[in-house]
Amino acid sequence: ASIQRFLPDFPLSASSPTSPHNPLGDTLATDMQAVDAAIRAQLHSDVPLVSQIADYIISAGGKRIRPVLVLLTSQLGDYNNSSVIDAAVVVELTHLATLYHDDVMDEAPLRRGAASANSRWDNSVAILTGDFLFARASQILADLGPDAVRIQALTFEELVSGQIRETIGPREGEDPIHHYLEV
Repeated sequence: ASIQRFLPDFPLSASSPTSPHNPLGDTLATDMQAVDAAIRAQLHSDVPLVSQIADYIISAGGKRIRPVLVLLTSQLGDYNNSSVIDAAVVVELTHLATLYHDDVMDEAPLRRGAASANSRWDNSVAILTGDFLFARASQILADLGPDAVRIQALTFEELVSGQIRETIGPREGEDPIHHYLEV
């Protein structure tokens, strides 16, 4: 499989007709396979239902643009494959966790064309699955160092604050577009 599986419209494939050899495309394809395998490994739990529900949204698809961005930007600095792969996994697990929580908040019946976890199981199960994914991301972060943990904590704060702002809506007299952009 190539990166085209994750970004079908993004011309990075080593077999591109305009480029017979594309080292960056080759590296990204290999690294995305590692990221995908690591994400799937993180979905495993000793509780089979947890594994099933954690895998539910990821199996519905998605282009994994966030991990690709991590991999691409890593090429601008000191590239350390294992740390970069871990960072890409953390970013995607965090995103997936927010999808479970967001569907509960929005009472969404569908996610990526399938029944949302909250509508297939219930709100408590969806929230706990999101928490499970946050916990798995946090375990990986612990090995990436205190700066990574700090950045993730700030990210959590922004996620929660934004969700609260969305839930309560704009204050009286506040421009709804400004409110939306702040959320």
